Amino acid sequence: METDENITALNYSAHAIESIKETLKRLPPHFAQSREAIQAVSDMLRKSVKFLLPNCAELLDPMHVSQAHIDLLKLPYPITAFEAPWQKVDAVDAGYLDHYKSTRRIALCWEPEATPPQLAHLNIVLERFPQSGVFVLPISWIDNVGFWNVGIGGAFIPYENTMAEIDKAKVSPLSAKAMEALNSAGLLPKKARQFAAEPFVLQLEHFESVTASHGRETGFANIMNDSRDEGLAVIQACAVLNCENVATSEVEPSAKLNKARVAKGKEPFFSYKVLALAADRPAMRGEGTAGGSHASPRLHLRRGHLRRLPEKTVWVRAAMIGAASETGTVTKDYRLVKSQNKTS
Repeated sequence: METDENITALNYSAHAIESIKETLKRLPPHFAQSREAIQAVSDMLRKSVKFLLPNCAELLDPMHVSQAHIDLLKLPYPITAFEAPWQKVDAVDAGYLDHYKSTRRIALCWEPEATPPQLAHLNIVLERFPQSGVFVLPISWIDNVGFWNVGIGGAFIPYENTMAEIDKAKVSPLSAKAMEALNSAGLLPKKARQFAAEPFVLQLEHFESVTASHGRETGFANIMNDSRDEGLAVIQACAVLNCENVATSEVEPSAKLNKARVAKGKEPFFSYKVLALAADRPAMRGEGTAGGSHASPRLHLRRGHLRRLPEKTVWVRAAMIGAASETGTVTKDYRLVKSQNKTS
């Protein structure tokens, strides 16, 4: 891909880890289990392989998830973090409890085999889904208070999953409550379908304080709806990553900047992977392109669609946009050049 633009890392994970340190200091002494769980999350976030996604992670149409997307659900690494800005002018709340605007999101994902000892109890889900799957935990920037929030819980999405029409007679009270909120917010398509997913509790003491006031069904339904955006982001990202014609390129942090951050006791920035078509490898810093700055437009793959061919599935690109774009405007045209290598 020929372009003068550089892709700039969002660096959400490093800032979230620093914010989590402050959160741990503020937790009440009796929140022992939550403290241990949040520390484990911080450690996993540090170890994770990190990916940059476009605004709202919209690589595909999140309102039209199909069996083709679900079939391609497979984490690229046992512990993976997907970062995306979340600028929406028409954002709608789909929860029962108090919610806050969040314009920066991290979906921390891991497979049961990578679950740390402190969270080993979560793997009980394998009794129901022995085929394994993905734990998806939302970590969100809360705009009005200026800190990163680790979700009270998240969603487990099993592999070998199936999209099915919703049978209202068989829907559990928990699912019915979650879907009621989504429908009232206009977030369910007319012909809604569902796939298997199950909530898990990360912060036990926080969850118990919520359920004491609102009940367990509302508590679990709220966790599912709070994890919805991140869950759909993971499904889209995995679907595209597992297409035959999609590669990844690396965005490396500045060694000089990291040295200065470490000297100040700050978390160093991490390297990131960016999705690109195999014939569309983005130009990165140090590869002969013009230098960029933190203000440079961040270009990412914009949602397209999957195309199933006889022997493979490919991803068809719609456009390239700035990651922080609020409207999804195409910033410039690109001339494709044939890629010599597919990096991963």
